[in-house]
Amino acid sequence: MNSHGKDIVSDKNLIDSFSKHAKSYDRYAQLQKSMAERLSSLLPVPLPDRVLEIGCGTGLFTRHLLTQPVRQLVLNDIAPGMLEILRASLALPSNTKIFPGNAERVNFECVDLVCANAVFQWFQNPQETLVKLNQTLTNKGNLVFSTFGPETLIEFRKAADLSSPIELYDKSAWKKMICDSGFTIEVCDVEIRKIFFSSAMTLLKNLQQIGAAPIRMVKTGGLRKLVRDYDSRFSTTQGVYATWELFYFSLRRDN
Repeated sequence: MNSHGKDIVSDKNLIDSFSKHAKSYDRYAQLQKSMAERLSSLLPVPLPDRVLEIGCGTGLFTRHLLTQPVRQLVLNDIAPGMLEILRASLALPSNTKIFPGNAERVNFECVDLVCANAVFQWFQNPQETLVKLNQTLTNKGNLVFSTFGPETLIEFRKAADLSSPIELYDKSAWKKMICDSGFTIEVCDVEIRKIFFSSAMTLLKNLQQIGAAPIRMVKTGGLRKLVRDYDSRFSTTQGVYATWELFYFSLRRDN
């Protein structure tokens, strides 16, 4: 990742962006909600005693964890604003612990299961984070997570010759990082989606309301041209479309 990318995804920028849009997140994060539903199908039944969710946000995936009894639930997110919404909207059991902070640097207690929905793409050092999470898990513990592949929002890069502000790895790169981190892959699913919006501006506003708009990648005065070019190149009778490449992993910690 180049230095500009690291600036964009710095802790402060992530905290500010996600906290600012925390109240609108659930309304606009329909894709992340759908990803949470699919990722939940990879959860073990019953859940093990100690469960950690990193990047829990407003609780889109946490809701699925709460459908089963869990002896100890640990929730983490980098954005205090998101955690405020989570506390207000979910009836969390008394055995829940909340740890704010960047999951790449927080030292978590040992757990049996780690979950992360639509979080790993923000990590600056996913290989090191995988190693750290492996060390956080008990023997034969599991990590289930979803993330985005490099085809995600590829139309933006085509319309304005943009480079992504975050590093999006392909499936083979993820597999190598995972295996090098001491995990065995039990499930690796890939999903390609095209989602339609009335216009490129509507798409941008949707991304902005979940704190993930790529507007900062556009040079001053370039936004209007981006919207015009996007509408011209990727419009159908159903509206403009955007591609998402989604990865779903279920991993087991090796001995």
